[in-house]
Amino acid sequence: MNSDATAKEDLAKKERELDASENRFRDTAQLLPGVICEWDNDMKLTYTNIKGLETFLLTQDDFKRGIRLFDLISPADHERARKDIHNIYHGDFGTPSEYTVTRRDGAVLHLLVNSSPIVSGKDITGMRMCIIDISDRVNAEQKLRESEKRFKSIVSWSPIGIALCDGAGKLTDMNNAFRGLFGIPGDAQPAEVPFALFDIAALPEEKRKRLHAGDGVEHETKTRIDDTPRGGTGDRFFLWNITPLGGAARDDAGLYLAQVQDATEQRKANEARIKQAQRETEEARHVIANLRKEILDKASFGSMVSRSPAMKEIFDILPVMAQTPATVLVTGESGTGKELVARSIHELSPRKSRPFIAINCTALPDNLLESELFGYKAGAFTDAKKDKPGIFSRANGGTVFLDEIGDVSGAMQAKLLRVLQEKTFEPLGGTESVKVDVRVIAATNRDLPAKVKKGEFREDLFYRINVLLVKLPPLRERRSDIPLLCEYFIERFNTRYNKAIKTVSQEAMSALLSYDFPGNIRELENAMEHAFVFCRDSEIGKAHLPSQFRDGAAAPGVQVISHVKDFDELEKLYLLSVLDEMGGSKIKTARKLGIHKATLFRKFKRLGIETKKEEE
Repeated sequence: MNSDATAKEDLAKKERELDASENRFRDTAQLLPGVICEWDNDMKLTYTNIKGLETFLLTQDDFKRGIRLFDLISPADHERARKDIHNIYHGDFGTPSEYTVTRRDGAVLHLLVNSSPIVSGKDITGMRMCIIDISDRVNAEQKLRESEKRFKSIVSWSPIGIALCDGAGKLTDMNNAFRGLFGIPGDAQPAEVPFALFDIAALPEEKRKRLHAGDGVEHETKTRIDDTPRGGTGDRFFLWNITPLGGAARDDAGLYLAQVQDATEQRKANEARIKQAQRETEEARHVIANLRKEILDKASFGSMVSRSPAMKEIFDILPVMAQTPATVLVTGESGTGKELVARSIHELSPRKSRPFIAINCTALPDNLLESELFGYKAGAFTDAKKDKPGIFSRANGGTVFLDEIGDVSGAMQAKLLRVLQEKTFEPLGGTESVKVDVRVIAATNRDLPAKVKKGEFREDLFYRINVLLVKLPPLRERRSDIPLLCEYFIERFNTRYNKAIKTVSQEAMSALLSYDFPGNIRELENAMEHAFVFCRDSEIGKAHLPSQFRDGAAAPGVQVISHVKDFDELEKLYLLSVLDEMGGSKIKTARKLGIHKATLFRKFKRLGIETKKEEE
């Protein structure tokens, strides 16, 4: 092979290698995420990769018509672009420039452009550009600047005083409200403020330590401010919230954000509200005193709740009993609420401001009971080192409640009789009688008349304590009160156990209503508390009750009562039963219930009870 043929073959090989290299460049350029484009010396687009077509929304038809650089660039950037092109053609290139382009769809693009000349031999034939769309970054920066501007405006005009300070408390920035609170001129620079943050927000050592550990603190201060635009001269109360920025800080490092509000007027308003509440409370006391004797047609009386006619009669007579000094005997089974009755009488009586002291007479042997009731003198027995007043002395002017009086011994009965007859007694070891003014309320679950007949209880003492009698019915005789009592205990135990139980299920209510309650209300209370311990839902179920309530058949009439939905339905059921008992006579029904017939008619109307018109 001659030299010419060899030369031609080498040239052809180099041309193939050049074409392959150009193809690799074109293929690579097509895959790049940025725009690669070329322009001739007239700044007419000669090449762009796919990203360029997508970015500028160009088509092949656009290439045929010709696309010029200055048709794409914003007119405001034309002059700068000419200078940049001149510099690139004269060797100053490699520094990216930012340009704004308005696309044909109206979208504004922010582009970062890096350019270099295209050189062919010794001639520059055009310009090559690498373009990155930075619109998202520019827009985000613009939004951030706008957000910062809005935030600074909000902070500046916030009614809450806001300040920044360094770790030593020296102010570095503050808003208008902070200046106004502390009389700082609007043109004063932070460095010119004559005090530090911790001078006016004097924190105790414990709170300074918490700040240094990176925790925010709240603090109230009393500061004397002279001639402030907001409050004038005088003592002002400020509420501070100070937060370290960036975690833990030290006195010589870190940054604190302080927020402060003038609480002076709020304090004055609170003091005025307290004084107004005190006046209203005093007025309410007078109103309560006038209403104390009135028992409204409600289901509650003090701490007792009931809808039964028997209990309503007791509610009606308690205020009358309370106004007299006569001795009261409260009888009833254990757990029926005898002490509640005694306390209600005391609270309604003129003695309400004096002590109410209760004692269980069966809880102590005679000698201890006597010392508890009457006290003793120093030396009365071995350990009696000093005088001790008894219950009767401590309750002077008030009320003594003698629970289970039917079980005291004959000797103690004689001593109690003397107190009731003569209002005097002698302490153990004493030689002089002590006179007291005490009202006695006694209670028993025994049949005292039967004990008197057997000689087990003094007849004269019985008549002394039985001046006024309150006989409490057992819970099994007032089953309609069980749902009402359950509601009462739910409210009480929700507070005690910090729960939100709302009701008792129908199954659990049926179990409660079918039980005879030998322990009466106290047993029901214990059953509800037992249920509260185990209930994790908003409704008490049968499984939450003690075991004795989970078995047994319903008592007569219980199945009807247990399926009522609310207390209005329960009241309606009760009224209908009494109406039926009275042969449909509304007048006799009202008389049976102890209410006026007009009141009964209103109840019928409210509960939707329809009856035949009754002939007079």
